[in-house]
Amino acid sequence: MPRLPPSLFWKARREISPLAASLLPACRDLQSTANELRWIKEHVQDTKSPIPAKIRVWRLVEKRAKGIPLQYVLGTQPFGDLEIKCRPGVLIPRPETETYTLHLATLLTQSHPPPPSLSILDLCTGTGCIPLLLLHSLQTTLPQTTPITIHGVDISPTAIALARKNHTHNPPPSPSPHHTLTFTQHDIFSPTLLSTLYPPNQNQKLPQIDLLTSNPPYISPHDFTHHTARAVRNHEPRLALVPSPTQLADGSNSRYACRPEDVFYAHLLEIAKAVRPRRVLMEVGGWEQAVRVVGMVFLGGEGGKDRGGGGGVGGYEVEVWRDEPAAAAASSGATGDGVERVEVAGREVVVRGVGRGRAVYLRLRED
Repeated sequence: MPRLPPSLFWKARREISPLAASLLPACRDLQSTANELRWIKEHVQDTKSPIPAKIRVWRLVEKRAKGIPLQYVLGTQPFGDLEIKCRPGVLIPRPETETYTLHLATLLTQSHPPPPSLSILDLCTGTGCIPLLLLHSLQTTLPQTTPITIHGVDISPTAIALARKNHTHNPPPSPSPHHTLTFTQHDIFSPTLLSTLYPPNQNQKLPQIDLLTSNPPYISPHDFTHHTARAVRNHEPRLALVPSPTQLADGSNSRYACRPEDVFYAHLLEIAKAVRPRRVLMEVGGWEQAVRVVGMVFLGGEGGKDRGGGGGVGGYEVEVWRDEPAAAAASSGATGDGVERVEVAGREVVVRGVGRGRAVYLRLRED
């Protein structure tokens, strides 16, 4: 990271505030520095404390100056119409995740007639931001009598505790006895995952899941060490970003024939094969990974070799969503109808929106 010139520090002190010089190394430019200092001051004004405001501002500036992410310093992050509580040990919600979550909620409510009920499963839920925003959006658009059942699952007890706090912190706009949201601590690689979430009844059948969502760990150990931002490496949980060695192997043999950073997608597709959700949305770390995951849907593991189940996941229409999936395609790959298409594993795949590859979306053809 290049050093900042001394003149920039003088400019920060003179044009913004003496405190701005402390924030500048973390923010890197004057506009971001001014914004973050304003947000810190607004946070102090909006929260009560016996400690004088100037001291509290100074303390928060000092924390941010050490490179601690602003969301951890302030304790919250806006996410749609929600305010998501953040704390160290739990991944901070990203704007791109907010964008595709809102787009997904729109798709769920656009069907005619409206869905009679919705069952949603969110794996690797973290702060709970995805299921909370989905529930909030669906409650404002669907009839109050529409049953909505949502499960959020994470292996981290810290994440589950925070997700439950976020549920309390963001009460539903229109409470309804027909709407339930629960957060459960569980390892999604455990063979008891589905039976824990959906205890078998007399028919021994799993309920129909309308939507499976996940923002899983998708960064390789090498990329985490060499290519992630310093604030991410130093302060956000590696567990939420990098698959662990225990998830990469089954005994002494590789469990999945894929790259280490793709192992969660191989397992998520195994779950999709077992429960056949009507829709699946998986966040990815960029275009190359999106293409690999689409290939796994069509062929199974990397190169068509899948030790985790054999073959791909049939019966789904597959799309790649960019950062802003609702925006008009701006790529040279857009055809006469304005829709971008690419070929993956010999099949044509629709690409939605503009920006980087952000998510892989599956929809059952019968829908």
